[in-house]
Amino acid sequence: MFNKLLNNSHFSFLLFILLFSKAVQASETLKIWSSHQNHEFLAAMSNQFQEKHDVKMSIVQLDPSEIKAEILLSAQDNVFPDLVVIPSDFLGLHKMMNLWPIPDNWYKEKLDTMVSSTIKLKSKYWGIPLIQGNFLLLYYNKKYVTHPATDFEDILLQKKYYFVKNIMPIGWNYNDMYYLMPFLSAFNGKPIEDGKITLNTPAMVNALKYYRFLAQQGIINPECDYRCSQDDFVEGKSAYSINGDWAYRDLKNMLGKDLGVAILPKINGHRMHPMTSTFVLAIPNYERHSKQKQQLIKAFSEFVQQPSSQQLVYEKTGLLPISMAYYKKIKQNATGDHKILFQQMALTTPMSSSLNMSIAWQAMAIGFQRYQAGATAEYSVQHMQKMAIEQMNQLDDN
Repeated sequence: MFNKLLNNSHFSFLLFILLFSKAVQASETLKIWSSHQNHEFLAAMSNQFQEKHDVKMSIVQLDPSEIKAEILLSAQDNVFPDLVVIPSDFLGLHKMMNLWPIPDNWYKEKLDTMVSSTIKLKSKYWGIPLIQGNFLLLYYNKKYVTHPATDFEDILLQKKYYFVKNIMPIGWNYNDMYYLMPFLSAFNGKPIEDGKITLNTPAMVNALKYYRFLAQQGIINPECDYRCSQDDFVEGKSAYSINGDWAYRDLKNMLGKDLGVAILPKINGHRMHPMTSTFVLAIPNYERHSKQKQQLIKAFSEFVQQPSSQQLVYEKTGLLPISMAYYKKIKQNATGDHKILFQQMALTTPMSSSLNMSIAWQAMAIGFQRYQAGATAEYSVQHMQKMAIEQMNQLDDN
């Protein structure tokens, strides 16, 4: 009798284990690659979604400078994550990244015209916008700066004061072309005009010359990359920093009350206009998935658009929401640093998401390297345009 009960108990226990294992295995995993510096915003939404659905969210954080290449390589190997969180200007590469066009009925709220323009190419939508902004602004350390500079001339006049203190006047990711764009705008230039790449222009020549002039004046270290310039600012080795809205929360956490935020300085009285874009949720090769995973991807895409998700992200990170109604509400009530963020956002220029924009970034980087190596500004911008045209022709042939 005892052995029979024991056997029954063993059977029941094994049955329980088997059923439990199947239940665990039944849970799907959504794997996301993300390149946004602020890890919190995606983690916050993913955690809430995970609580409400039978799914495990796996987020792989990639370096912003590497994620484009990683996605392109994964497309070649036909090995994809389920979702990618990328800047909207990557969407011009949707064919090479094997991204899936998003159906109109997946969008749960009417999008602002600027936001819509960042995800729509040739009448198709290629991403679900998560946050907007992605623009540059001026940060300063209140230990060194009482009244933030309104023109680069102010920083040039004060450079000796900072040198005496053994600190750099300002820092930014000097060799990244995204940081060159506000300088180009101050000379009335644009990398894309009416859909065409326009790099061989007097405006680009003047922007390059002024950019080099600042380095020659010693106010910026041209060898400093993103990590170097941010670390120097946080460690009190530079008075000012040009960085993105994406860095605000990290800088605030590290510098606290010493962090100041201001509009980008003018150049000889001419306003700088940083670029703005969105960060989007894009879907590589959607058709490969099972019906169950496709439903989960759709559910997550709808979840991130909900007003509660948008509010959660803004409250946790300060990153600007996509929802027009919520954006207007927080803008109206903004004070302090957040008011400055909205003021700078109002002075931005939308960045094209076309393939030409992707080509222009690469062409500018090549031409800028020539300029840094000693070529004239005039030759360098001609080389930029030449590289861009060659790349466009190569893609047309393919």
